[in-house]
Amino acid sequence: MPEIDRAYLRLGAWIATTLLLVLSVYSNQVVTLASGLNDLLTSTLGTVFPAYPFLALLVILTALRWKDFHAVLQTERGLTSDPRVRLAGVLLVILPAALWGLFSSLVESSIYLGMELAAASLVVVAYGALLAMNPKMWKIMLPYASLYAAGLLAPLFMLDTLGVPLAALSSYLAAGITNSIGIHVAWQGVSFELVSAAGDPISAVVTPACSAVYSISIYLALLGLMYLDMGASPATTVKFAIAGVLIIPLLNSARIALTIWFGFVDGSAAFWGIHDWLGYGIFLAFYIAVLVTYPRTVRPRTTINPFPVRV
Repeated sequence: MPEIDRAYLRLGAWIATTLLLVLSVYSNQVVTLASGLNDLLTSTLGTVFPAYPFLALLVILTALRWKDFHAVLQTERGLTSDPRVRLAGVLLVILPAALWGLFSSLVESSIYLGMELAAASLVVVAYGALLAMNPKMWKIMLPYASLYAAGLLAPLFMLDTLGVPLAALSSYLAAGITNSIGIHVAWQGVSFELVSAAGDPISAVVTPACSAVYSISIYLALLGLMYLDMGASPATTVKFAIAGVLIIPLLNSARIALTIWFGFVDGSAAFWGIHDWLGYGIFLAFYIAVLVTYPRTVRPRTTINPFPVRV
């Protein structure tokens, strides 16, 4: 059982303050994010399948640095220390609320933009609260906060630029898989129709949102976090990034084909039921495989704490 020292108390105070801000001042952003995720889960072929496992992986990967965070928190001084950093933290807490009002029309025009701005806002608020309460954490947490925020906004850009071609590629590959296993599916671009073995008609569309764009962005963010935590060489990390970008569309096509197979065998109820869960297993298994493989390329750290504690 770890000893509850002031580092734990500071961590608890930051978490409590962040939750209070998120559930009060930023409740609109929470509602926007939660309702958007719910709509996407029920309206597309697995748009945000990897999102929930990814959130768990974020927590796990960040927790792996607790020894480093603990050492920094132990060096924090009184409420009047580092006033400039604390002031910057307060400004970061306020900034998303001001910008949300200015860009409210854009948020209302796009569910994707609203979700991603809401999520990025919550990250900025959490980081700002951390600076305001524990200013010495700014340096060690800045790469994490930046990566979280950028990783949440990147899918929107990728969706606009890569969503359509990746949806077409996934459809083409899924069509090849279903034809090879003897399931007759009528494809028209990214749209498809089939009749199940029991005579149940099924039709769906592979949208840009379910084209593996989100899975690719999540994978790259996960890889970035592991690079920060484990310190593999940049060349190795780039190789993993390229391999993942090539493999994920193949996995997504297999997911679509498997969903179609379940629909063909058991009807539309099975089709729509399995599409809400199949991606969890496929993408989470891939992430875990990378989590197991990537650390084997990493040399042991020469030191744990980049912020030596002075006694």
